[in-house]
Amino acid sequence: MPETQCMNKNDIENKNQIKDTNSVFQFKPFTLDKKPLIESYTKPWGAECSDLSFTNLFIWGTDGKMEYAEKDDVLYIKLDFKRVPVYFWAPIPKAGVQVNYRKAVYDAIDYMRKLGVEPTFRSVSSPFYEMMQKACPELFILPTDIAWDYVYEREKLETLKGKKLHGKRNHINKFLSLYPDFEYQKLDSSMIDDCVALYDQWIEDKEEASAEYMEERASVLLALNNMDELGLVGGALFVDGKLVAFTLGERLQPNMQLVHIEKADASYEGVYPMINQQYIKNECMDVALVNREEDMGIEGMRKAKRAYYPVKMIEKYMFSPRDLSQAKGIWGQE
Repeated sequence: MPETQCMNKNDIENKNQIKDTNSVFQFKPFTLDKKPLIESYTKPWGAECSDLSFTNLFIWGTDGKMEYAEKDDVLYIKLDFKRVPVYFWAPIPKAGVQVNYRKAVYDAIDYMRKLGVEPTFRSVSSPFYEMMQKACPELFILPTDIAWDYVYEREKLETLKGKKLHGKRNHINKFLSLYPDFEYQKLDSSMIDDCVALYDQWIEDKEEASAEYMEERASVLLALNNMDELGLVGGALFVDGKLVAFTLGERLQPNMQLVHIEKADASYEGVYPMINQQYIKNECMDVALVNREEDMGIEGMRKAKRAYYPVKMIEKYMFSPRDLSQAKGIWGQE
């Protein structure tokens, strides 16, 4: 019996729908060999948004969660996370090439509509915010501050001078008094097993394990195992020969370091402020700014990041064809 006779009407429509959308974009996974290609689109714009780091795309975009496509000299990034409808980031034109940006935006909108999801572009920051606003002034704009990046002056993170950072200095002084023989080392491949063991202990110390922690663990492993290929620079703290904290970052822009991962054994008092300061002091001397990414709306993380008093935030917005400020379901949690 022919295949079409074995399929119901909905199956046929879904198959045709997927075929139709795939004819517009050919999405592919972010693999290490595509780093030069992706950065040929992203780097020339000088964007300070952490989302556009190839490392973030590679380590967090596994299993189809993030994919890219090229069309008419424009890079498209599609995100498909569990319990969240498919969405896009702002289309990224190839720098120096004249493109029809309005068409690029609406090609993505049409794709999302054919998938049956509310078309949204999320984490839209400068310069793409201005490009989308100019090309498509009819689109609605909604701030998404849970995704705003925290940016700090490197010197202040190192010296912690001033009344506002007095508490952080106290935490570091406490660490120094308890562990005067601590050692900071630049992270290398010989420390990966210890970093993984530390991360596993960090998970065990949580009240309950979750699938999100396991996914994060896989992403941390990808970063650790591909430090050289990704251009990552890490640091580690040791107390009595035991690794008690590690961090990983990269040069996002010539004057800005981006910190991706920071984990520590919190039983060592003051360990988080200490690894933060030591990494900045040893690995970030030739930059003026440090981007420590977003807080994801997590209250504890938000409080911790605000306590260092950022010099600025990398603002990000959602663009959509209709006003979604009161809409339900677009975040996947309502």
